[in-house]
Amino acid sequence: MIESISIDTKRLKLLPMTYDFVVKIMENDLSAYNLIGAVKTEMWPESADIKDILHIIRDSLSHKPNPDGFDSWIFINKEDNRIIGDGGFKGSPDENGIIDIGYAIVETQRRKGFALEAVSALLKWGLSQSCVTAVTADCLESNIPSIKILTKLGMNEIERKDGMIFFRISNPII
Repeated sequence: MIESISIDTKRLKLLPMTYDFVVKIMENDLSAYNLIGAVKTEMWPESADIKDILHIIRDSLSHKPNPDGFDSWIFINKEDNRIIGDGGFKGSPDENGIIDIGYAIVETQRRKGFALEAVSALLKWGLSQSCVTAVTADCLESNIPSIKILTKLGMNEIERKDGMIFFRISNPII
């Protein structure tokens, strides 16, 4: 394993993506999965939301020799070592200590509690960093499952605009 940061939950192992991992995924190099001890599936990244933003993640990681946790993470099901989703933060904290979180679970693994488990772990990790004062998130007003997850985790709705709902949770985590 090449990562130095990881989060273990009851059913998941969360690992930050590395530059090498993302480049290999973009090149369809199956050795990428060996880097993180995962099994290739037909669902990730091919039919995952991340497919269209891998180049952004790659560029963000290109100047980081080691992941710092403020970028994208892979969610691996401990039961079968398959990637069931991804998520993380959209960069380091801003000047006010705020980070923004996003996440996605592959369609066949939804409605099993994986998103709640993964996002809860990421929120705890993010809010435990001394440089972080708050975590924000957003989702479509029509995305009822995500709204339920974010509110269940204590995030407060702060605004609705253009069909989106914006959430925030501040330290300390309650």
